[in-house]
Amino acid sequence: MTVTTSTARRFLFVGGGTGGHLTPALGIAEALEARGHECFFLVSGRAVERGYFADRPGHASLGVDSSRLPRPLALIPAALRLRQHARRWRPHVVVALGGASSAAALGWRGAPRVLLEGNRVPGRAVRWMQRGTAATLTLFQETADELPTGHWVGPVGRRALAMPERARARAQLGLDREGVVLLAAGGSQGARDVNELAARMLPRLADLGGQLLALCGAGKAEALRERARAARVPAVVLEHCDDMGAAYAAADFAVLRGGASTMAELLLTRLPAAVLPYPHHADRQQEHNARALEPGVCCFSGSPAEADAFVAGALTDADLRAEMRAALVATAPDDGASRAVAALEEIASRKV
Repeated sequence: MTVTTSTARRFLFVGGGTGGHLTPALGIAEALEARGHECFFLVSGRAVERGYFADRPGHASLGVDSSRLPRPLALIPAALRLRQHARRWRPHVVVALGGASSAAALGWRGAPRVLLEGNRVPGRAVRWMQRGTAATLTLFQETADELPTGHWVGPVGRRALAMPERARARAQLGLDREGVVLLAAGGSQGARDVNELAARMLPRLADLGGQLLALCGAGKAEALRERARAARVPAVVLEHCDDMGAAYAAADFAVLRGGASTMAELLLTRLPAAVLPYPHHADRQQEHNARALEPGVCCFSGSPAEADAFVAGALTDADLRAEMRAALVATAPDDGASRAVAALEEIASRKV
């Protein structure tokens, strides 16, 4: 059921920079637009954002990541750009996506502010922006419980996450119908340790008659393609995949980073996985994200040998994969888009 013209609202999304910030926001925007609301994005200006908005109108850059100024100073003109857009567009709600660029939303007082937080441990920007925020929509219930404005909605998927039947997904991606498929995906920019683990699994895949589906990041695909050819393993190695629903549907097991949007996708697709969290974040956000999904996923933050042994075993052991999948099925909530929309519509109805 769509809203009427008189009850349609405008939602201004602010921030971005990574898939973890953009993916849930775009999923929420799709759900809002399906009900007749309007959405506009002011993003940080990072190159990786272009793929997310290639076919989508209604966006502009804040210029934070493309600025030559230090990040704190770059936020000053970004806040002015936001003010100009907001005065012209008059949003009913401003939705800050987390990350440094979302702090530009602090300068606008003309509409309620909502935060998105997909990480189990809230980021600095989200913690800093709690005062004056109407609600913080979270992926994890425990995160909502720990924040003054926390409001749990759960994982939010995009239309691109719709999963076709497995045989169709494999055909669509150029994979054979038979054989175990390992999905290796290191996030929107590619992760070297994920790509390297995938390369080390090639002999095991060759022994099993398996296949590799790898999303390597810009400029990182050809080296892995060559190694797969040398190992005689059928492989589809891409820099990026727009149809992640097909990628998850085609796979039997995954090796992934632990970003918030990736963890949400595992909850929605119920795909067992090994997670190699980004090791240099001060709050170890990705490690905490992954451990919140155990035992449906297994997190490895130490020796590569331990991760190699587990992934090699999971590729061989269908019962282990089934147990991990069952754990995700038993604990994962359904898509949280409807809960997010309900919260945002209620906040939009308030008078500032």
